[in-house]
Amino acid sequence: MKHKIQILIALAVFFCSANLMAQYDPKAKSILDAMSEKYKLIPAFKANFSYKIESSEDDVSENVKGNIVVKQNKYKINLGSQAVYNNEENVWVYLKETNEVTISGYEPDPEDLSPTEIPNMYKEGFKYRFVEEKKIDGDTYEVVELNPEDTELGYFKIELTIHKQNKTLNSWKFFYKNGRQYTYFINDFQPDNKISDNAFVFNVADYPGVDVIDLR
Repeated sequence: MKHKIQILIALAVFFCSANLMAQYDPKAKSILDAMSEKYKLIPAFKANFSYKIESSEDDVSENVKGNIVVKQNKYKINLGSQAVYNNEENVWVYLKETNEVTISGYEPDPEDLSPTEIPNMYKEGFKYRFVEEKKIDGDTYEVVELNPEDTELGYFKIELTIHKQNKTLNSWKFFYKNGRQYTYFINDFQPDNKISDNAFVFNVADYPGVDVIDLR
């Protein structure tokens, strides 16, 4: 359970032992800077997403769909049976099957990144290089590989796939030292500046009989 919650909150960072030649590629930086500037102009948005878990070593293959709401550094992730709310002060993890919510104070983990940090994570502690251009459904995308400088992390690489024209993220793929790979796909991206801060707070009144576990 803890691992799955970390997937929801994190969307992760990474370490590359397989490509020690990666440096600060100026072409990659230009692509990443353009993407970052794009998201600066979108303070709030909604999107559907899916993520795929793969592991050849464990013979694991899993596909999960959900939706996300983001406003500045606040976010809500919903997977149907599980939801995570983060308003920068507290984090609520709600489990639908047991009608249970766990509340904890927000304490960023150096190995985790929230969804709001993905467009800017390359700016500190990572090397990057341009990999390739590729076509997806008729559109052109640029693939950039990121490699962290911290060799103590539990993952080793991420690939960002960025739309060449509008600079939005199509997907990001994480490669872990244990052989697992997590790929996240963004669909139906919709900027929405009318999202209220209340959207990122779990309202107990909306869930009659909910069991509240407060760890603050």
